[in-house]
Amino acid sequence: MKKIIPLLVFLIISTSIVSAERPYDKVAEATFEALKSGDYLILHPYLDEVMKTAFNEEKFKAFRDDLISKYGELKSYSFVREGKVSGFILGYYNFEFERADVTLRLVFREVNGEYLLSGIWIDAVNSKEGIPLGVAVLFPVLGGFLALLTFYILGFRRIGVAEIIFGIILVAITLGIQPLIQNAPFLAVGIKSNSEVIAKGTGFMILTAIWLGFVAGFFQESLKYGLSKGKYLNEALFIGIGFGLGEAILVPALQAIQLSALGGITPKLTTALVSMLERYLATLFHAGTTVVLAYSYKNGFGKKALLSLSIVHGIIDTFAAYYQFRASAIVLAITYVLLLAVSLFLLRYGLPKVKEEREEDRIVW
Repeated sequence: MKKIIPLLVFLIISTSIVSAERPYDKVAEATFEALKSGDYLILHPYLDEVMKTAFNEEKFKAFRDDLISKYGELKSYSFVREGKVSGFILGYYNFEFERADVTLRLVFREVNGEYLLSGIWIDAVNSKEGIPLGVAVLFPVLGGFLALLTFYILGFRRIGVAEIIFGIILVAITLGIQPLIQNAPFLAVGIKSNSEVIAKGTGFMILTAIWLGFVAGFFQESLKYGLSKGKYLNEALFIGIGFGLGEAILVPALQAIQLSALGGITPKLTTALVSMLERYLATLFHAGTTVVLAYSYKNGFGKKALLSLSIVHGIIDTFAAYYQFRASAIVLAITYVLLLAVSLFLLRYGLPKVKEEREEDRIVW
């Protein structure tokens, strides 16, 4: 009996500790209910003054819509762990959605004896569906190499390995510099995520997509123009192919690293197949534009061609950028139709000139 009593006391104490409510659990519950129902008024009383401004109803709606569109409906939540930093309590909660488990880091601050929400961050995403990440990465890479195979079948069998490498280097430069230019005006006004862009409405999303698309168009075409002018057209062709291959290899690789580090939803098989088609068409496009840029420079209208192709590229990428904000099948279809049509036009114009080119036609300075 003496042994049983201490055991019962221990069990009672342990149970009370486990079931004890954390002082900020009501805030976490309100966060869950607000995200589940879409009712901002549930959460509003639990926000501190700074958060009421930073996370107003418009931004809450954009944040919620982004989560729901990516991960499906919210089903449940559970406490994971607690942390502390600089007077704030960090509560990590697992929010279970249909397609993923999302760990949200809720930042709590004690104000006049009660805990209020001072920040909310996505800490990790664990997918419940999709093909293995290593397999998903192979699809866009395959799309790039299928484009290379297409040119080989069309008779361009003297593959310019050095030029392909130059093209890949241009992509690396693009990935390092272009995003800095694209993001600069948004960071200057405190916009740091797609959800914040979405929160500002359709008009702002369209303007943002135009900016992102045209920066990409002018930046990339200028790089290709700078490297391809004065080259043999065959060399320019493979610089363009290299640019397309570089995108097909480096962009998925960076996305895979991000998914591995932060977690996320790996694509479904259908999405992976679409990414393969996209990289195939993009490689055809880059090959076509680079040939035309080299040919136009050689024939004295290089700057006009650069301007025209940059605008066309910008229009295509505007639709692609808008799709990142609003995933619409119509927008995606328009993007691919434009990409295919422009690529075929450029290649039909440029490839015969590559085949006709004589070595003495090369410009030497």
